[in-house]
Amino acid sequence: DRYRGVFKFGVFNAMQSTCLDKVLHSSENLVRRVWQFSTAIDNSCRYFWLAPTGSGKTVLFELGIIRMISQATNNNPIKCVYVAPTKALCAEKHKEWGAKFGGLGVKSCELTGDTLAFGKGIWGEARNAQIMYAEKWDSLTRNWSVTDRTDHSKILSQIQLFLVDEVHILNESRGSTLEVIVSRMKARGPAVRFLLVSATVPNVEDIASWIGSYDGADRPATVFQFGEEFRPCKLSKVVHGIPKPKGQNDFVYARTLDRRLFSLLQQHSQNKPILVFCPTRKGTVATAKQLAMDYEAALKARQPLPWSPPTRINLMFHDKDLASLTAMGIAVHHAGLNLDDRKAVEDLYTAKKLRVLVSTSTLAVGVQFAYVAAHMVVIKGVKLFQNGETREYSDLEILQMMGRAGRPQFDDEGIAMILCEAELESKYRALVHGTTTIESSLHRNLVEHLNSEICLRTITDLESARDWLRRSFLFRRIQKNPQHYNIGKEESESWQDKIDAIVMESIYNLRDTQLITYTVEDGTLCSTEYGDIMSKFYICQTTMHSILQLPATATIRQIMYEKIRCHNDMRFPVRKVTGTSDKVFLLAQAILAGLPLNNPEFRNTDSQPYLEAISIFRHFSRIVTAVAEVAIVKCCGAQVKHALELARCLHAKAWEDHPLVLRQIEHIGEKSWVSMLMIVLAEHGISSIQKLAEIPPFRIEELLNRRPPFGSEVLAAAKEFPRYFLNVKEAKTFPSDGKNPVEVELSIECGLLPDSMVSRKAKVPKRTGMEMTTLLTITSDLIFIDFRRIATKALTEKKEFTLTACLTKPSQTINIYISSELDMQGLENFPDLWEMDISDDDVRTAPSTDTHFKVPGGAARSVPTTQIQHLSTTCEEMKDKGHRMRPDGKYECNHTCKDKLRCRHYCCKEGLADPPRSHRKDTQTEPPLKERKESQKRSASFTLRDSFSTSG
Repeated sequence: DRYRGVFKFGVFNAMQSTCLDKVLHSSENLVRRVWQFSTAIDNSCRYFWLAPTGSGKTVLFELGIIRMISQATNNNPIKCVYVAPTKALCAEKHKEWGAKFGGLGVKSCELTGDTLAFGKGIWGEARNAQIMYAEKWDSLTRNWSVTDRTDHSKILSQIQLFLVDEVHILNESRGSTLEVIVSRMKARGPAVRFLLVSATVPNVEDIASWIGSYDGADRPATVFQFGEEFRPCKLSKVVHGIPKPKGQNDFVYARTLDRRLFSLLQQHSQNKPILVFCPTRKGTVATAKQLAMDYEAALKARQPLPWSPPTRINLMFHDKDLASLTAMGIAVHHAGLNLDDRKAVEDLYTAKKLRVLVSTSTLAVGVQFAYVAAHMVVIKGVKLFQNGETREYSDLEILQMMGRAGRPQFDDEGIAMILCEAELESKYRALVHGTTTIESSLHRNLVEHLNSEICLRTITDLESARDWLRRSFLFRRIQKNPQHYNIGKEESESWQDKIDAIVMESIYNLRDTQLITYTVEDGTLCSTEYGDIMSKFYICQTTMHSILQLPATATIRQIMYEKIRCHNDMRFPVRKVTGTSDKVFLLAQAILAGLPLNNPEFRNTDSQPYLEAISIFRHFSRIVTAVAEVAIVKCCGAQVKHALELARCLHAKAWEDHPLVLRQIEHIGEKSWVSMLMIVLAEHGISSIQKLAEIPPFRIEELLNRRPPFGSEVLAAAKEFPRYFLNVKEAKTFPSDGKNPVEVELSIECGLLPDSMVSRKAKVPKRTGMEMTTLLTITSDLIFIDFRRIATKALTEKKEFTLTACLTKPSQTINIYISSELDMQGLENFPDLWEMDISDDDVRTAPSTDTHFKVPGGAARSVPTTQIQHLSTTCEEMKDKGHRMRPDGKYECNHTCKDKLRCRHYCCKEGLADPPRSHRKDTQTEPPLKERKESQKRSASFTLRDSFSTSG
C-alpha cells in the first residue's frame, strides 16, 4: 500500500504482469526485449527485457527500485544507478521519479554532464541520494583513482541496482562506452543487480551471456522477450524506397522526397496529427512549403485530403513563412525559430489546431518533445550532413523518432513511415522489424578504453588485460561474426590467441606513446601521468600523440591549430578554409573576438555558426586543458604559459586584452555586445574588470545611462572575482663559478586581498567546480621553474614558500604569474568525441582543506586541471610622443577612416598593441624599441607579475 501511489493506473498490463514476480520478489538480473515472438528464459539471476516502445518498460524499472527501497535499512543504505544514452532521458526520468518517489522520502540526483564536477566533491548530492541518473557514469568512474578512493569505494559498495535503458546502442559508435561501464561495474562492484531494457536486440543471448548471473555463476542473465502484440498502442511500420538517380546529390534527392510525400500521406494518413522529421532546418521549411502547395492544389481539385482544413489562427509570428503555412494547418519547428514562435507552434499542435508539424530530427530526443506525440510519424530521408560529411541516422535516432507515433496516452494506434533510397530499403525494414544483429563497437576505441582501465587499476598486468577483453561483449560477437570486425585471424590461430595478440598490439601502442609503462618480465602495466591526463579529459590516442609532439616553445597559434584563415577580426588569419579544422579555428576566434554570430549577416536557415561554436568550445576547452596538463608534467614553460592563457580565453570567451572580458560581469553579460555597453566603457578607458572595480558607482550609471543601484550591483559583481597580493623577495644568491648557473633563492608570499571575493545577496551566476589558484614561475625566455596549485579559499590566510631558480644569462628575468581557475567539469555529450557519448553547470563544491601547494612530481601531487572562469586584463598605459593612444591602452593606426568603429579594418576597430609605423618624415619622433616593447606587457585575470633580473 505504501508504494501504490507510485503507479497512476489500476492494473498492470500483460507484459508488466508477466515480469512482476521476477522483478519485485527476487534479486535476479533481467533483460527485456521486444521482437516478433514471445519467449522466456529463466535460468539465471540477471534480467534483460526486450519489449516494444510504449509497452510500459519504465514500470519494470520502478518495481526494481521499490524492491531496492524495501530492503534498505538505516545501517545498510543502498543506491540505484539509472544509465541512459542521452541527457534528455536522464532529465525526464529524474523529473518523473523525483515526483513519484520523493513523497516516500527517497532522494535522487542527476549526474549528467551538466551537473558533474570533478574533485573532492565529485559525488555531490549523490552521497545522500538513493537514485542516481547517470548519463556520465563513465567520466565519473574514470576518476575513482584520481581523488579520494575511500569515498568512492564507500559509495560504490552501496550500489545494489544498475538500470540500463536503450541497450541496443551497443551497436552504435558510442556503444563502446556502455560496454565498458557495465564491465567496470561487474568487475569493481559487489553483488550488483542489473536490469536492462531494449527495443530491438535479436541476438539477445549474446548480451545475456555477457551480463551473466547475479551470483557469479557461469550462466546467462534471465531474458524476457515480448512481441508487438504486447504494445498497448499498435504501431504499423512502413518503409518506402524512393529511387535515387546515380550521381544525384542528397539535397536534390530531398526535393524528390518532398514531392512524393503528399501522395504518401494521402495513402496512410487518417486525418490525425502528423509529425515529419527532416535532417536540416532549411529542409523543414522546404518540405512544409511543398506540402502547403500540394494541399492547396488538392483542395482546389477536390481530391482526398490527408487532414481536414484548419480553423482560422489569429496569431502574429516573427517568422515570415509561418503565417502562410499555418493557414494550411502546417508549421515548422526547429532551434532557429524565435522562442515565441516555437512556443506558439507547440501550443497550437498540442491543441490540434495544427495537423502537420515538420521538425528537425535532432529535436526528436529532446525534452521539448517528451510529451508531444502524433498518430503518424514520417522520417523523410535517413541521411544528414554533419561535421563536413554525410552520415546515416543511428539506430537509436531512428527508433526514437518512430517512438513518437501512437503514444498510448494519446492514441490507440500509430503509423511510422521511413522514406529512404531504394538500396537502403531492406536495411531499414530489418531495423524496424527487429532483425538487425547487435554488434560491439569496442574495437573502434579499444586503445583509449584499455588506457582508462589501466589508469583505474582495473587492469594491472598483461593477464588481467587479456581477461578483461575476454569478458567483453566484443569477444562474444567477434567469434560469431568475424567478417564484421575484419581482424585478420589465421585459420590455425585460436580466438584466445588472436585476442591476446590484439591486447599486446594495444599495449605496445600505448607504451610507444608514453601513456603506460610495461614490464616485460612480470607483465606489470602502470599508467603514466600522460595516460592519466588522456583518460581524465577523454582525449583520443592520436590527439594525445599530437599534444606530446608539440614543440617545447609552442605558441597559442600552434596550440589552437596549424591551419589559419585570414579574416578582419581574426588574430591568426589563414589563406583559405579547406577543411573542418579551418572552420573550427575561425569559429573559436570569432567568439573570442566577440563577433555577433547570431546576427542575420552570419547565419541562415541551414547554418547556425553560434550553435556550432558552442559545441566546439566544449571540446576545445577540454583539449587545451589536456595540453596544459601535459606541459606541466613535461616542465615546458612556454607550453604551460600559452596553454593556460588560451584556456583562460576559451572559458571567458574573450581575448585577455579585449574589453569583451567585461561580459563576465553580471548585468553587463552576454547581451552587452549588442547593446554596446562594453564599447562605451572601453571608450572611457574601462577595458578590464580591475579598472571597472576602481570607478565609483555613479560614474558607471552615468556612462551606461542606468539608474541606481545598477552601478553598485555591477561593482559588487566585479568584487566577487578573486584579487591577490604577491610579494617576492630575494633571500639568497649563489653566484656563478663559471661552470654552473647563478642560483637565486626566492621567498614568495601570496594570498587574497581582504575585500576580494566579497559575497552578496544579489543573484549571481553559478560558478561550477572547485575554485583553485595557480602560480607559474618561468624565466623571461619561458624556461620552466615552478608550478603550484592551491584551493583559492585557502588563500584567505597568507601563504609563504621558497623556491630556487637558476639563471644562465645576464638578460634573464624571473616572472611569477598568479591566477584563478576552476577545476575541470563534466565532459560533453557528443558522439563525435572519438564517437563517444561522454555538459557544465553544477553547484560549487567545497575546496580542499589542504593548505599546501601541490607541486608536480612531488609526493603530494594530484592530477591537476586548469578550467578558468574569471578573467580580466590590465593595461600599462604609456604615452609615446607622436602616436595617439586609445582609452583602452592601445594605439590608433595611421588609417584616416572617418568612423573607425564601423570600419572593417581590424586595426581601426581594435587598435594596435604597438605604435604604428611612422612615415619617413616622422621617424625622428619614434620612441626607442625598448620603450615600445614595454607597452606590450599584460597581466591576466587580476594576475600580478613580479619581474626582476639577476646578472651572472
